Amino acid sequence: MPHSRIEIINMLKKELAFLEHGGYGGRSPWRPVSMFLDSPSCPNRLDEERSTPCSQCWLFEFVPERFHQEMEACHFIPLNAAGESVHSMSRQYTTAEVEAALKTWLEAEIKHLEALEKKSARGSN
Repeated sequence: MPHSRIEIINMLKKELAFLEHGGYGGRSPWRPVSMFLDSPSCPNRLDEERSTPCSQCWLFEFVPERFHQEMEACHFIPLNAAGESVHSMSRQYTTAEVEAALKTWLEAEIKHLEALEKKSARGSN
């Protein structure tokens, strides 16, 4: 499901706002929260059957091809230059550290895509 660059920027900004406003801050103490999956961004957030394939989620374009078949594909998005992801980081870092890496990634992606959008807009004038 392709989205425009502007739509992706706006969705990244919404994800960042969700994170910054404590969206993953344990609002459901009866179970651990999961980055991306417990976000309003996830099409399966309130669907226990997980009926929407990950490939239809806007985050899927950030998932490296070798992880496209994973059940929670968004957990394999590289969040830093070392290629660490929510999947790998959650096994060795605190939730706060994973959230910090996610925030850094979101901010970098927004900046990168906005620069591309600006360059594209200049080129079409």
